[in-house]
Amino acid sequence: MKSRLTGSEKLDDLSLQGEPLYKALQSLAWINRWFGNHRSVIKAMHAVYKKQEAPLRIIDLGCGGGDLIFAVARSLQRHKIEYSITGIDGNANSLAYAQKKCAPFSEINFIQADILSDAFNMQPCDILISSHFIYHFPEEKLARFLKTNISSVSTAIIFSELERNRLALRLFKFSSFLLPISKLAKEDGLLAIQRSFTKKEWVSILQQAGISTYRLQLVPLFRILLTILQQKKM
Repeated sequence: MKSRLTGSEKLDDLSLQGEPLYKALQSLAWINRWFGNHRSVIKAMHAVYKKQEAPLRIIDLGCGGGDLIFAVARSLQRHKIEYSITGIDGNANSLAYAQKKCAPFSEINFIQADILSDAFNMQPCDILISSHFIYHFPEEKLARFLKTNISSVSTAIIFSELERNRLALRLFKFSSFLLPISKLAKEDGLLAIQRSFTKKEWVSILQQAGISTYRLQLVPLFRILLTILQQKKM
């Protein structure tokens, strides 16, 4: 497919609030749940998890409405794994929505920060996760971000991202009217596909970041699941 688009989506407006925001967050939660995104991330997380004495520390970059964090917390509770999860997002209104959604879990907290800013400082964690957010980075900036922050992650990085290709774009364009999602989510969805990375581009980004121990999987529907395993220091 042609080169990535560099335009902005409506959800990129960190001041977005009210019904348009809430309907978009509900739409994204529906898509993530029914198209298997949560399951893919959780399966990858359990695959890399190693029993430890301290609670498992997880950070979710670009957590949005908190639907992935909610699903991860439920899974960890079912497996009787102690944990703490920090969701990070730039939109205070999204975080307020996420806090309300995740209120039953005292182990979850949220931080407002502009992740794309050069001033962003990553906290240490065991597992770093993100869903449909990382494509907001320019390619070179993402490589620098990974190179700079991988040392803050003790176990693994797990990213679930859209894959940019013509078929995905055409299918979403002509079938989105059938999905129970908001107009904003449909419009942003078309842009998101065109802004996403291909598998080849991911390989280049990881090479630029000096990362060699990883797994890139193409998973249904038109998504890329990246797992970066942190090398233990001898």
